[in-house]
Amino acid sequence: MTRDDIIQVSDLEELQEKTPFLIYITDKIEVSNVTYRKNGTKWATLRFECMIEGEKLRVKEFFLDWFYPGFPKSLMNSFVSSYSSLSSSVLEDRAIFYGKNYKGKEASSSFSLGTQIEIEGETQLNVRKLSERMVAPFMNDRFENLPFRERSFFANGGKPEWFEEERISNLTWQSPTEKLCVGSLCLDSIGKLTRNGKSLETILVFSEGYYRRAAWVDIADSDSEVRHLIYDLRKGGNFFDVFEDGEPSIAFRKDSGLAIAQYRRGQSVTTISLSPLFQTTEINDLIENLEIACENSEKFI
Repeated sequence: MTRDDIIQVSDLEELQEKTPFLIYITDKIEVSNVTYRKNGTKWATLRFECMIEGEKLRVKEFFLDWFYPGFPKSLMNSFVSSYSSLSSSVLEDRAIFYGKNYKGKEASSSFSLGTQIEIEGETQLNVRKLSERMVAPFMNDRFENLPFRERSFFANGGKPEWFEEERISNLTWQSPTEKLCVGSLCLDSIGKLTRNGKSLETILVFSEGYYRRAAWVDIADSDSEVRHLIYDLRKGGNFFDVFEDGEPSIAFRKDSGLAIAQYRRGQSVTTISLSPLFQTTEINDLIENLEIACENSEKFI
């Protein structure tokens, strides 16, 4: 990364015209040290600092494209380990998760209209205060139907360093050839990995307007020699609190709406992920309807 990749920001409203995510700032709390890292060797990221009651808090915003939407990956003990002990709260447009981040700091992570917001501080009280006062003052119509493939860094040639990033960059991304909606979720992007004429992985991304809620249908070949194609759905890990065994196996978090389902059909393994804000009562039907809708995924490519 060069110094030219990072710029000092004086006008956030002007910057909003260039970012692949909606910008969130604080309500009536001054921000300082505002910088923006442009897409380059790393993905676009906005950073700034705030002071609350003498405590400095650091804010980081970006579009998370290398993992299922809405998961608070920064609150893991490490990037390949379990989550720290988490609590959460739900607002109209986002679920906020609180815990310790991978640096051991008090932190929060939220997914709000497609923007991943990560906040770090010394006390959970002030992290919560700031997290719940984030607003998007520069709502922009271009985000209403902006698909994953246009938001994503790794779907557009970004160089991966980690296997989860590599999964996205290895796929060839395109728009669907036909319209497909499941309730309020509409198919906006399809990624496909093919080797020697054989399909090894297909990811279908569904989203609502402004990416308020999203779902991925990830279909992978379990016999493939390509590593890390299949999500390891397991009990434990300090995140999911409800598990349903069977076909599909389902894990979800009751208070936030995040869910993952997984089932096998021959050598194919399908993983369906739901972002926050889905009601517990709609998860099972939605997973079933997404499975049915994507049975003939080839027709949309």
